[in-house]
Amino acid sequence: MYYFHTFFLAALASLAGQATAVSWYFLRYYTPSGAKLTSFTGEIAIPSLPAAGVYYLWPGLQPTDSSGVYQNVLDGRSGTWWIGSGWCCSNPSLPWGGGFNTYGGETVAFSNVLNGNQWTSTLTRRSSGEVVTDNFALAMDLVTTESKSL
Repeated sequence: MYYFHTFFLAALASLAGQATAVSWYFLRYYTPSGAKLTSFTGEIAIPSLPAAGVYYLWPGLQPTDSSGVYQNVLDGRSGTWWIGSGWCCSNPSLPWGGGFNTYGGETVAFSNVLNGNQWTSTLTRRSSGEVVTDNFALAMDLVTTESKSL
């Protein structure tokens, strides 16, 4: 009987396909005609990284033409959270900024400020005061904010 159960369970497992789940959450701000966002700040409470799957969380700014997203990305691909800033996805030649590993229970502050024709991104780990600052030459008007997870 044990052999049958083991074989049956193994056969069922072989029929199971890869499961995929994607969740997107948006928060949109619409500015009055002629107005634009000049700063975007907040804090991210770092969640525990689940063992299964690949996780990305990010607050970001996106132009109305949807040509990309200027974002602070919490990236869980490596099995540890890493956070950094950059532009995705229309111009792969634009550099990605610096960042640091962070862990569940920590808080990371982000500040994105427009200064002339560039955005300055500052990430601060609240527990240690570690700071990473990067500048991105993105002169376009970034008017829609997003927060996404997948």
